[in-house]
Amino acid sequence: MTENKQLSTIYRFLAQTMRYPEPTWLNETFKQQLLELLNSLEWQEEAAALSFDPASPHDLEIIQVEHTRLFISAAGGVYASPYGSVYLSESGTLLNESTDEVRDFYRRNGFDLADDYEVADHIVNELEFLSLLTANDMTAEEQEFLKVYFRPWFTTFAQQVKEAAEIPFYKIVIKLIDFFTRDE
Repeated sequence: MTENKQLSTIYRFLAQTMRYPEPTWLNETFKQQLLELLNSLEWQEEAAALSFDPASPHDLEIIQVEHTRLFISAAGGVYASPYGSVYLSESGTLLNESTDEVRDFYRRNGFDLADDYEVADHIVNELEFLSLLTANDMTAEEQEFLKVYFRPWFTTFAQQVKEAAEIPFYKIVIKLIDFFTRDE
C-alpha cells in the first residue's frame, strides 16, 4: 500500500472515531485497529489506557455519554464544538462564511457533500475530505486544506477536548488526529 493510501485509510478511520459511537462500528474489530495504530506509533501508554470492552453495553454507553457531553450537548454548553466555523469566526457561531469557504474548497477540488444539509466544516467531514484528497494523490491540496482550513481551528478544539474529556478514549483520538494532521 502506498504512503498516500495508508494516510487516506488513517484519515477515514479517524473520521469514524469522531462519529457518534454506535455498536455497528465501535466493536472489537475497531478496537483492534485502534490498538494496532497506537502500537505502530509505539504509543504503549495510550494503548494501555484504552480499556473499554466493545462487547459491553455499559462501556459503549460511557463513550456515548462522553461524546454527547463533549460535542453535542452539555449543561452550560458544549465543551468542544466539532465545527471549524465556531472557532474561525469572531462571533463564534456555526454556519458562517468559513463554512461556505470549506464547502467551496471541496467543490473546487472535485468533491462535495452527499447531502446539502451536512455541515461542511464538521470534523468528520473534514477528515473524510482529507482521506479523499490523499487517496487521489492530491498532496498539495491536502497540505493547503490542513494549513488554511483545518489546523487553524483544530488546535483550539483539541485543547478543549483534552481539558474536558473524562475518559481516555477521546484524549487518545484527539492526540492521533493531531499527530496525523501536523505540518511535520
